Amino acid sequence: MPSGGVSLPVGRPWLSGVARPEGNEATRKVERSLAYMAENLDKPLQVATLAAQAKVSPSHFFALFKQMTGCPPIDYFTKLRMRHACRLLDSTTARVKEVAAALGYDDQFYFSRLFKSVNGVPPRQYRVMMAGRQGADSGASLMSLEKDFSGCRAAFSASGAFSQQQRSGY
Repeated sequence: MPSGGVSLPVGRPWLSGVARPEGNEATRKVERSLAYMAENLDKPLQVATLAAQAKVSPSHFFALFKQMTGCPPIDYFTKLRMRHACRLLDSTTARVKEVAAALGYDDQFYFSRLFKSVNGVPPRQYRVMMAGRQGADSGASLMSLEKDFSGCRAAFSASGAFSQQQRSGY
């Protein structure tokens, strides 16, 4: 368990909605990378690691991933981490420092800046906003996350299921 007593997700709900064309090795490579990302939210990630697991060059992996999801692998991973941070802020009383540590960020101030850049508000303000909305709308926290994956065709539903969305212009 990561420091701070906050647990990370178990299982693979993010893959339940993925279209799986038979015989499409590129799709399977990206799916495996998405699973790896979701299972390793508390660790640093490098495209070279994902590429090695997919048995392709980093540049080829980057192109494959971006073609299938609509955004670069590291951007996707950061948004995935920030989405989990929102869930932790919503469902636990963990301090921001503990949430940051649970997601592998040693510097809570860097985590806070990154959180704000993805969600538009810092973590403490997010928690206060969501606490005020919980009585009115139990899905309020996930509504604010829709923009997380706005540049990506691959996104997560409120249930955490992975799906591929079409961006306008494609």
